[in-house]
Amino acid sequence: MGANILVRGTNTGTATDNNGFFSLKNLNIPAVSLTVSIIGYKSEAVKIAGSNYSGDTIFVPLKETLIELGSVVVTGTNNAHLYENVPVKTELVTRKLIQHQGACNLSQALGLQTGVMVENDCNNCNFTQVRILGFDGKYTQILIDGDPVISSLGGVYGLEHYPQEMIEQIEIVKGGGSSLYGAGAVAGTVNLLTRKPQNNSTRVGFYGSSYGGAYDQQIGAVAEIVSDSKDAGFFIFGSTRFRTEYDHNNDGFTEMGKLTNETIGFTGFVKPTGNSDLSVSFHRIFEERRGGSTLNKPVHESEIAEWTKHYKFGGKIRFEHRMSTNFSYKFNYALSLLDRDSYYGGLSEDTPEAKLEALNFYGFSQNPLHTGGFQANYIAGNHFLTAGIQFDYDKILDESVASAAYYLNEKFSNTGLYIKDEFFVGNSNQFNIIAGFRVDKHSALQDWIFSPRLSAKYQISEALKMRASYSTGFKAPQIFDEDLHICGLEGTQRVIRNAEGLKEEKSTTFSLGLEFLDFIGEIPLLFGVTLFNTDLNNAYNDEYVSSDGTIEVWRRVNTGGANAKGIEVDFGIKPTGNLEFRSGLTLKENKYSEVLNDFNTDKFLRTPDMFGYARVTFEIGDGFTLFSSLKYTGSMLVPHEIAVDFQSDPILELVSSEEFFEVDFSI
Repeated sequence: MGANILVRGTNTGTATDNNGFFSLKNLNIPAVSLTVSIIGYKSEAVKIAGSNYSGDTIFVPLKETLIELGSVVVTGTNNAHLYENVPVKTELVTRKLIQHQGACNLSQALGLQTGVMVENDCNNCNFTQVRILGFDGKYTQILIDGDPVISSLGGVYGLEHYPQEMIEQIEIVKGGGSSLYGAGAVAGTVNLLTRKPQNNSTRVGFYGSSYGGAYDQQIGAVAEIVSDSKDAGFFIFGSTRFRTEYDHNNDGFTEMGKLTNETIGFTGFVKPTGNSDLSVSFHRIFEERRGGSTLNKPVHESEIAEWTKHYKFGGKIRFEHRMSTNFSYKFNYALSLLDRDSYYGGLSEDTPEAKLEALNFYGFSQNPLHTGGFQANYIAGNHFLTAGIQFDYDKILDESVASAAYYLNEKFSNTGLYIKDEFFVGNSNQFNIIAGFRVDKHSALQDWIFSPRLSAKYQISEALKMRASYSTGFKAPQIFDEDLHICGLEGTQRVIRNAEGLKEEKSTTFSLGLEFLDFIGEIPLLFGVTLFNTDLNNAYNDEYVSSDGTIEVWRRVNTGGANAKGIEVDFGIKPTGNLEFRSGLTLKENKYSEVLNDFNTDKFLRTPDMFGYARVTFEIGDGFTLFSSLKYTGSMLVPHEIAVDFQSDPILELVSSEEFFEVDFSI
């Protein structure tokens, strides 16, 4: 494994090969302070001569520590930082942790991070969402390499679309992130960082599981090649997955639907000069899923069926140029082209007339999304200045509803301008402060949206640091956050549309944390406590409008708002070189500013006030690792709809669920 090399006080860095050799060209300074880091080791600083230096071998001993340390993260600041030094608290899923979990995709890789829950919804289609700070998944912005190319439509099933073969690491930042990434970063940001070629290797993997007579299997392969000079490289990956349906209680309706996924893609880079980098990537995803009843029959002959077939093409091109040790810039363009065939409906009765009517529930959607931008970085003394512009274009054509009156053909665009100053003050740069803002003009809104941000880190001692943050986020009134779904066993389509004059949702998050990270003797120890408070204004809610045969129409409106507040506790220790323990616990409270009329409560539904995780990794030796994890989910309020014969409206009630645990072992 190569080491990361960062030139302190500049925006220049590189990586070593497996033998530890590296090259930094055109530094033009008399001496260089380098930070040397490897994932799982304590970073060390070393000072060498500057320009045109080619001296003796330098030995930099690194002490083994917790798995995340030594990683380079970018999401919280849009610039590279070592995980242990980043001024914005970041949850990190490393490549090694993904492998230990046996995760097949992005969805399965999440959940062993403090304050983060993955929720599986709908017995028919099994879409997943990631909850941060207790908010619904629609308030979390999903990025690929920092680009917002997963749209509202694509995000409904998107967490399972991306296989682990294409993921290098995942970074999660809680709170509003719109000052950096624009619309959608309200409760938090999940950034999927794709794998890049690092050495010459090939790997094939198989995953298989069985439960109750159903099975799930995935085969994946990767290959990478890098030139001897490290000036060019190419990485290709492929994955295929097949999951059979699962009916837990044998009532004829699925708890887990049938799923097929095939993905192929590549990433390549070339360095035209020693200080520039051109990278290109592309992937193609096919996914088909179906749930409901009688899966052996055509979709439209089932009592109830949700079926989707996705064809997704995505990619990016990025050019970065470091003109000097103090100035760099980059251009980027990314796209996502999504075509979806679907069926949301069912067979009301077994008659020729009903079978003809059931054919109306077939539909399709097209969703091209484009994003591009320019960013410049300049270092002046202790100030790291960043400024940029970003443009997003999102088009949705949807004809999935049985009635043409509810077809969609919408275009949305957003232009954002941002500026940020990261600077250091005090002795030995004890204070690290980030101040910045962004202004956005969204086509669905009349006014520009202003998103400020202020974050700070104070290094109390070498082992103890304090972080504080004020961040903002917004969500524009676009279409499709599970806006089309089946709302009952009769196969009725539930359609949600925006009300006229809908305003953007806006969030404000305050957080304050204290973290201890050091060695006690030879034992690395981490302990952290973080307090957070998020206010959401103009929160979206759905209100019933009318029923029209097999279509139930709802309207998205602004309501008063909501609040999330609580505390997070992190703990990690590595008592021996081959044994590591990590855990996190979240205690929180989520409330709306208004009572939910249907259930007479102001609390969030389907989100517990307490949840957490623990994981243990034991390196047995000879390449074998024993891994175990536990997820704890506390009691929560769950809405139930009870159907009553000869009554059109179901009885609504709230039930307090029991707490439960998930335990996993792997070797």
